[in-house]
Order: sequence, then structure tokens, then C-alpha cells
Amino acid sequence: MLVAQSAGAQTSASNRAAAEALFNEARTLVASGKYADACPKFEASEQLDPGLGTLLNLAECYEKLGKTASAWAEYREAIPLARAAGSKVRQDLATERATALESRLSMLTIRAMGGTEDANGLEIRRDGIPVQPAELGSPIPVDPGPHTIEAVAPGKQKWSSTVQITDAAKLAVDVPALTPVASGAAAPTEAPKPVETPPLGQGAHSGSGSTQRTAAIVVGAVGIVGVGLGAAFGLGASSKWSDAKAECTAYPYGCSQDSLDARSSAQSKASVATIAFIVGGAAIAGAAVLWFTAGPSQEKAVAVGVGPGAAFVRGSF
Repeated sequence: MLVAQSAGAQTSASNRAAAEALFNEARTLVASGKYADACPKFEASEQLDPGLGTLLNLAECYEKLGKTASAWAEYREAIPLARAAGSKVRQDLATERATALESRLSMLTIRAMGGTEDANGLEIRRDGIPVQPAELGSPIPVDPGPHTIEAVAPGKQKWSSTVQITDAAKLAVDVPALTPVASGAAAPTEAPKPVETPPLGQGAHSGSGSTQRTAAIVVGAVGIVGVGLGAAFGLGASSKWSDAKAECTAYPYGCSQDSLDARSSAQSKASVATIAFIVGGAAIAGAAVLWFTAGPSQEKAVAVGVGPGAAFVRGSF
């Protein structure tokens, strides 16, 4: 017993020291107008070593922050403590402040609309704190600001609502009868994900036949343009060959410089025409493959390529 009493005395002394340090720090913060920082320190000091002076300072700090309900409650608690301590000055101060705050109090009434038959296991919380059954239907002072009301019960769906309460407001929140959770209810299905269309040469999957046929049309159009360009450059090359021969006395001998230039131009145009024909023909072939192999249940991959003097179509069908 002596050891226990000694340990308790040391703990109490330690608490008093910590409470005194927190109280002094909070007073310094109040002098700088930093009420939001000061109030938690007053709270901690009051928990470590409850005292009338700390309680009054905490109440005043709450009042400065606009927490009217919290300030009113602390002033009301200080009144009997001041009377018991024989401090009429502090008693009158707490009474005067509490009375002045009464007209500014914000009141929140919570009503359970499910009736007694729904009250079995029902728990209603205000800002995470359980509401006692006796509080239901009664206006309760609350601090201005947002407040979340929740209702839970076994086998019922959770209900919640957040309300914004202004200074001196009177507000009522009706908690509806909770909806039973359906037995074996299926989990919510996911929203369908968007289907990405793979680029040509990387495969077209089942269900994308229309996409593949669209690609076939585009590739076919490219092939037609390529063949057209090949024909145009081919005609140009033929014309240049004719001009080159006309400038020679005995082709390929006795040719002038203009004839040599024309022959060089003809060779260039002929090369371009050849490449255009190869690319255009390969594209048309690839378009045909894409069109005729498009289907709803097959996976296909087609690639069109051009090599030195050659063209190829490669894929799985």
C-alpha cells in the first residue's frame, strides 16, 4: 500500500507539472490570438489536473473560436465548482457568460422515424459519438459547423447525412427506418470497360469485325492512291525516255547533255513508279485480306511491308 501511494503521488505530481506547463503555454497563445492552438492545450491541462481556473480559460477559448455550445457547457460546469470553492467572483462570471451564450446556441434535434419496432439494435451517432436514446427528439446544443448523423443496425443498410448548422440555428434531422439488407444480394457489377481498337499489324480481336473492315477500306484507299501515283510517274518516265532518245543521233550514242538529263529524270521517275506500284499493290492485297478474314470469332494479325524490290503481306488468319 505504501508503494502504491508513493507511485500515485509521483504520478499526480507529474500530471500537475505537465498541466501547469500546458496551461502557461495556452495562455501565451491566447495573448497572441491563437485560440485554435490554445484550446487543445487547455483541454489537455484540464484532463491532467482539473481546476476551476483552467475550466474558465477553456470556456473562454471555446467562445473566442465560436464554439458556443462547448463554451456554454464549460461555463455551466464551472458555476457549482466556483460556488463550492467560495469564489463568488468566478461564480458570477461563469453565470453571466453562460446566460449570454444561451441566446446564441445552435440546437440540433435528432428524431428516429423507424419507431420502437426498428429500435432493436439501432445505434445513432452524431459526429461518431453514440446518441443516447433519451436525447432523441430533444433539442441538443451543438457547435456551429458541419455535423454528420449516422444510423446502423444489424441486418440493415447504413444511413448517414451531413448537415451544416449556423450560429443560433434550430435544426431537426429525421433518421428514416433503415432498409433491410437483401439476403444473398449480388455485388454491384462493374461498369463495362471501354474497348480499345488495336492498330493495324497488332491484331484485331473477336467482336471487332466491323473495325477490321473499316481498316480494310482505309488500307485499300491507300493502295489505290499508290497505284495511281505509280501510273502517273510511269507515264512521266516514258515521256522522258522519248525525249532522251530524240536528242541522240544513234541512241544510246551521240546524245546531247539535254538527252542525258532527260534520261536521268526518266530513271528517277521510273524508280518512283516502281515503288508506288509495289506499295499500292501490297496495300490492296492487304486490304483484301483484312476484308475477307474479318469475323466475329477469330483473332487475326496482318502486317504489310516493303523491302528492296519486293513487297510482302504477313499474318495469321
